[in-house]
This record gives sequence, structure tokens and C-alpha cells, in this order.
Amino acid sequence: MSSVRSPVTIGLIVLVVVLLGAVGYLAAYPPTRVVTTTVTAPGGAAQVTTVTQVLTTTVTQAAPQPQMIECRLGFAMAVSGPYAVDGPVRRDGGILAIEHINKYLESIGAPIRFRYVHDDTKGTAADALKVVQSMYAAGIRVIIGPFASGEVRGVMDFANSNKIIIISPSSTSPLLAAPDYIFRAPPTDLFQAKVLAQLMNSMGIKKVAAIVRGDDYGRGLLEAFRKEFTTQYGGILREIVYTVGQPDYASEVARLSSYVKELGADASTAVLIIAFEDDGLNIIGHARLDPVLSSVRWFGSETLNRPAAYTPPPTGKATKEIADFLAKVGLTGVFASPRGSPLAEMFEKEYRSRFGRDPSPYAYFTYDAVWLAAMAILFAGGKCYDADAVKNALPIVAERFIGVTGWKALDENGDARGSDYTIWQYRIVGGNYTFAPIGVWRYPAGVVELYK
Repeated sequence: MSSVRSPVTIGLIVLVVVLLGAVGYLAAYPPTRVVTTTVTAPGGAAQVTTVTQVLTTTVTQAAPQPQMIECRLGFAMAVSGPYAVDGPVRRDGGILAIEHINKYLESIGAPIRFRYVHDDTKGTAADALKVVQSMYAAGIRVIIGPFASGEVRGVMDFANSNKIIIISPSSTSPLLAAPDYIFRAPPTDLFQAKVLAQLMNSMGIKKVAAIVRGDDYGRGLLEAFRKEFTTQYGGILREIVYTVGQPDYASEVARLSSYVKELGADASTAVLIIAFEDDGLNIIGHARLDPVLSSVRWFGSETLNRPAAYTPPPTGKATKEIADFLAKVGLTGVFASPRGSPLAEMFEKEYRSRFGRDPSPYAYFTYDAVWLAAMAILFAGGKCYDADAVKNALPIVAERFIGVTGWKALDENGDARGSDYTIWQYRIVGGNYTFAPIGVWRYPAGVVELYK
């Protein structure tokens, strides 16, 4: 692993491993024996003298060989369905974390290693529940994933009833916030909504037509955005909430076009799209052919920031026509991931070296989620399969942990307390289509800073 590490991470792991090191304790004990000898004086005198001798013998106890502990972490992560493109990229961030953690533990002689057990949740609540139930039956009590808020909704009752720790790297719906066994590495979308509304207002956007997937993620983000945009900034909002899983969204795009035309289709009007991969590509594929939708600015949720989905080959699966449209309308969004820190740069470099591609934004959170799980287990004395011990340790560890996505302190519901947000825009840079950083929103100051 790179020599660039968080001092907090190193200090905590060393502390816990020292505690675990009692397994290999070697000590020398100097016991004493008391020997009493009775001496009778010459001549048969009646006086008897008792002499006590202290004989010290050094006994060396051989060091027992510490037994290696294996901790299994569940990876309930979709790599098919709506996550066929970005899911493997996110999962690999977790694999890299396992490798880094084990390499570090080996380097300091710690008698514990972590092993991941992966199963595909397929991006659905029903399949996510099957995976979590299977991992529970196998004895696993700490699971990284699922990715989507809808999937988390599908497993949360089972996890809470059976005491299973769930740490999602990418669920952000405010509708799921509760003090339970569900933890989430990113902040909820109350932050994303706040930043999006503030950013749009600063760019002169007063009217928005939103097209939103009808699941926990889409509805939660839309509800939070509506409150911010209409109440805080007096904006006008038109909404289309579509059913997830349809083969085509042409009719919804036609409605979207009529809403934009009704709002005026001028410089103060914009489209907000909250979509995943296949649904988003279908919607944008229709929208690029519509002159009204092509004439206004577009903003997107952080789920649009997926290079493997929204850039053209060889980096992604979008057509060049879709890429040109996204660049033309200046698709802009925000993401809870600080850029430019030494830890993030280390992660990016080692991810590319290991997997031969760039990490997508949520791969960073998967990496940190695995570290949080491992450190909580270590802090709990290596109790890999004691959910309550890990649950109690997680807030303590997170409060003192700085990962590649920044400070991971948790709120009262077990979700990341806050974060800076990168402001990105879809652009052509050096002939390549990319999600270029154009600014930052500072937490907790709440200030938008656009780069010049």
C-alpha cells in the first residue's frame, strides 16, 4: 500500500492491533520457593534455629503461536441490471480496500485478515433481500452494500430484526434515515438537494422541469429539492415521476418538452434529470432529438456522473450523439466527494494500477465503507460476527476517520454527517468527453465557489 495514509487511520489500527496482540503474549515469570531448615545447636542445647532460604528459579514460558482470525465481510453489490456498467467499478473499490487492509495488517504482524464474500443483488429490492438472507445464513454479520436506496429499503427490516450491519456506499435517500443497523457512507440527499438548488439559483435558473425515477432515491431527492428550490429561492417546478423498468420513455420525454415550452424555454429555464444508467440513456436519447429540450440547460443528480455509462467508447457505452448532446446542454451536477486530497490521489493511482481503469465517484465511497467496517471490527476487539459490538464501535471509529472521501463522522441516524461537494460539468476536454470539475460547495459554510 502507498505510504500516504491518514494518521488517524494508522493510529487507530495500531491501537487496536496492540490490544489484539495479547493473543501472542510472551512473558518470563520469576517464581520463588521458600525452604525451611531447622538447625539444632551443638551439645543438644534446647535452642533451635530456623533458617529460611529463598530459592529463585527463572521459568520461561514459550510464546504460543497466535491463531489467525478470518473476518468475512459481505459484499452485497449489484453488478448486473441497472448496475451492469458502474457496479463492477464500485465493487472493485471495495476489493482494493480489502487488499490494502490485509497488506497493512500483515506488515505489523496482526493475527487477523479480512475476506470479502460477494453476491450480485441485481439492483432490485427482492434480489438484495435474497442476498442478505443468504449471507446471514452463512454467518456473516457485517455487509457492505447494497448500492441503491430501493435495495436498502428492501433489506432494512430483515437487517434490523436479525441484527445485521449494513453499510451502504451509495444509498442517499432521506426517506431511509433512522437510528438502526443501517449505516451510509455518503450524506443523504438533503445536502445534494440544497447544493443543487443553490447552484441553479446562482446561475440564474428560476424555472425547472424535472424528470425523476419513481423509487426511494428519486422521490427522496425530488422532495428535498422541491422544498429548497421553491421555498428558499422562489423557483417554479414542474415534475414528471416515471415508473422504473419501462422499456421506453418517449411519452415522458414528450411531456417534459411540453413543460419546458410552457415554462418559457429561455435562459432561466432548465431540465433536472434524476436517473440511473439504462433509463437515463433512453431518456436522453429521445431528448437529444427534441429542439425545445436541446435549447435549455440540463442539470443531473450525482447518478449521472458515471463515465462508464455516459461517455462514448472506449470509456463508456453512450453513443457519440448522446455525448454531444450532454456537452451541448452543459449537463451540470454535484457530488459529495472532495477532490485533490493526497488520500484521494493515492486511491486513484492504485485503483488504475490494479484494475486498468478510472474509478467512478461511488467507488471512492465503497473503498471507505470497507475501511470503516474493518476498523470498527478491530476496535470491537476483532468481533467480526457480533453486530451489536460493531454497531457500537462504528460511530466512534467514524468520528476519528478521514478517508478518501473526507471526514466520515456520522449523524444520529448513522449517515455521513456532511461533506464538501464537487460541482461538475459534462465537457469535451482535449478531445475527450469528461465530467470536469468546475467548482466546489464548501461544508459547513454552505458557499458555492466556481473555478475561473
